[in-house]
Amino acid sequence: SFSFLIQELQAAEDAGERVWILGHVLSGWDGSNPLNNPTDLFYQIVDRYSPHVIANIFFGHTHEDQVMIYYANNGTLRTSANALTIGWIGPSVTPLTNLNSGFRLYEVDTGSFDVYESYTFYADVSSFSAINTSDSGPTYQFEYSTRDAYNVGWPAASPLNATYWHAVTVAMESNRTMVETFNMYQGKSSILSPNCSSNACAQAKWSLTILLSAASRFASVQSPYKGKNF
Repeated sequence: SFSFLIQELQAAEDAGERVWILGHVLSGWDGSNPLNNPTDLFYQIVDRYSPHVIANIFFGHTHEDQVMIYYANNGTLRTSANALTIGWIGPSVTPLTNLNSGFRLYEVDTGSFDVYESYTFYADVSSFSAINTSDSGPTYQFEYSTRDAYNVGWPAASPLNATYWHAVTVAMESNRTMVETFNMYQGKSSILSPNCSSNACAQAKWSLTILLSAASRFASVQSPYKGKNF
């Protein structure tokens, strides 16, 4: 419950400690049956305890490779100075629909719990039918480094925090290639993921990261995009 979460965060604050929050369904999820009130309450808790207590938040559920930014004042001040903490939405080993299988490794400062780099790996599900399961299973290969994939001139000594990801979204507004890269990695480089070459899709991907919501039909790469292009 939120009361338990608040008690734990307050205890961490009193002790001068930093924490991670691990959850399954991401807050603000744009899928079916979203819970608006709990999402709002969770955002207020994140606002209260970030970034001095909450170092990072990790979610799953979508099976896709995504990220979200939490901003001050319940998300109403979406600037670099007000970027509080990040929600990493990890790729899953389970491919689900039209996705590859994947996982991620993080480089973490064990004192601050900040993430300084992440490396994502994937297995090509389209090749699974050729695997001789009596000899071996799927083979995972390196997909990308976050710093290299989203290179915004970020200092090597600075963590991949909410300020970094805000800089990435700023770059995405004018750099269509970066948007398409984000879209490709969202499906773990699956050949079945739809491309994101339209203005409407690019705007939706930016919105998903910075506003925790995306235009209908553009959020997930598990089916062809059906949103209106403009």
